[in-house]
Amino acid sequence: MAIMSRMLRLWKADMHGVMDQLEDKALLLKQYLREMETSLQQKQAHLAQLRRGREQLQKSQLLRVQERQKVEQDIQLAVRKEKDDIAKMLIRKRLALQAAQERATIELQRLEEDEQRLSHLFNEQQGQYERLKIKAAAYCHQAEQHAMAGADSVWNESVGMGVATDEEVELELMRCKEAVAQGGAQ
Repeated sequence: MAIMSRMLRLWKADMHGVMDQLEDKALLLKQYLREMETSLQQKQAHLAQLRRGREQLQKSQLLRVQERQKVEQDIQLAVRKEKDDIAKMLIRKRLALQAAQERATIELQRLEEDEQRLSHLFNEQQGQYERLKIKAAAYCHQAEQHAMAGADSVWNESVGMGVATDEEVELELMRCKEAVAQGGAQ
């Protein structure tokens, strides 16, 4: 059974090697960068949504404060006119407004904390993305240069444009001397 497990392990390793050869590292790197960019865009959209929610909550808080001030004035008027039933109803309304305002204040604090945390995370990841983008561009450029150099050397070798060895230079010199000697003897 040990032979079978070793054969299986060898086959898996060979398959991983084949897959590594098939994968173009530069293409994978570009795909990863696109995925990072998409993720950053999603975070940015979420951050914008948090900001809109916070702004909306702040506006509703302002309206509650104005309504509470109006209710306070109405309570004072009802008390001066000795309209206890109306005053009790307005006091209930004031208490409900106060409770809603306290809940909204807590929610506003939570939104501000979430926005601050996400904003910090987004800025940090945006910086990482920009650095990786620069490194990826350098890697892709280097890979292209390496591939072009490899193609040039293959082409040069196939056409005979490689660097001549000392022996080849010596042989060419002998041919030139012989051609000169034959041309001078005729």
